[in-house]
Amino acid sequence: MKMPPVVATIGMHGSASTWVFNVVRELMIATAGEEKLCALYTENPKELPGEAKRAGKLLLVKSHQGSAEMDAWLAASSAMIVLSLRDPRDASMSMAQRFNARLEHAVRWVAQDCNRLVKLAAEGHALLRYEDRFFDHQASVARLAQLLGVQPDEALIRPIFDRYQTESVRRFASQLETLPRGRLVIGAVSRLDRVTQIHGTHIGDARSGKWRDLPAPVQTELTRVFRPFLERFGYPC
Repeated sequence: MKMPPVVATIGMHGSASTWVFNVVRELMIATAGEEKLCALYTENPKELPGEAKRAGKLLLVKSHQGSAEMDAWLAASSAMIVLSLRDPRDASMSMAQRFNARLEHAVRWVAQDCNRLVKLAAEGHALLRYEDRFFDHQASVARLAQLLGVQPDEALIRPIFDRYQTESVRRFASQLETLPRGRLVIGAVSRLDRVTQIHGTHIGDARSGKWRDLPAPVQTELTRVFRPFLERFGYPC
């Protein structure tokens, strides 16, 4: 099986989508070489590298809410797509806590993700669910390798899994200031590694069901807002 030339990891905010992106990125590099891969985050196909820069290279795109233009471009490119999702009530809380945002703002971000994920899931793309704790299992790396057409060899899989385990990422996120010049992006709320897309505030408590810590009226409102998504993916309402 030949590795697809265009791959997209599309995930809800707070769904371990950066784990998926980095595992796929590392697998593609291990197979084709770092110089043969263009990997980036964008929601807009106009921000993708031009054809001359991508000539002879594989392309990996990470995105969240996306755009109609991006999804049309991915479809036209026959991209292999991997989706990641989470109970949007937990995802909203995670984003609010980690990025010091108002909950209603986080809900708007996640609601946009939900709309896109419902459409893409209907197309039969591979899907990873946060509540399955896929990021805690080495078998998830092997599954992604198989989707990419990469031989899931232990000598390849284990180092990648170790590099992106929760505590490894937490340590990396705490040391972003040591990155080489040009890799570190300093934002208003947190720092970001341009290569891995890991933020300084990247990992929260990783709990599922944390939305139940909220006052009952807020729980009710979140469930109302996200009910179509919750019912579509079998989350309790």
